Amino acid sequence: MKFSWFSFDDTAQMDKAFALRQTVFIGEQGFAPEVDRDAEDETALHVLGTDDAGVVYCTARLFSTEPGVWHAGRIAVRRDLRGQGVGRQLMQELARKARALGGKTLELGAQFDKQGFYEATGFTAYGETFLDAGYPHRMMKQEL
Repeated sequence: MKFSWFSFDDTAQMDKAFALRQTVFIGEQGFAPEVDRDAEDETALHVLGTDDAGVVYCTARLFSTEPGVWHAGRIAVRRDLRGQGVGRQLMQELARKARALGGKTLELGAQFDKQGFYEATGFTAYGETFLDAGYPHRMMKQEL
């Protein structure tokens, strides 16, 4: 899988990321469209994972919340590729990029039922369960 990093102003890449996010978060999980897109999109670094032909497998975004701390979000993998290591590769790429940018910690707000996946990729849960867009989440972090 190839990973390409881009910013919000790369509209062709953002359109691909938004298309997968819409499929996963709105179509499959039932989130409202206005919940998916937010102001963080405009300043975050975005990534697409693709095959050699450019077919999109996964996407995510990464932004700094404070010096040394990076936040991963909008992590999405095509349904037909889940359980095949794509998500694990995406999480490794997010950690690699955060580390390259001087990050010491990578954090994310995990949907409660996805917590086991993130634990398997090196994250540890902390804090109380909270609602994000009406869905239970838990903060998780990984020291880089």
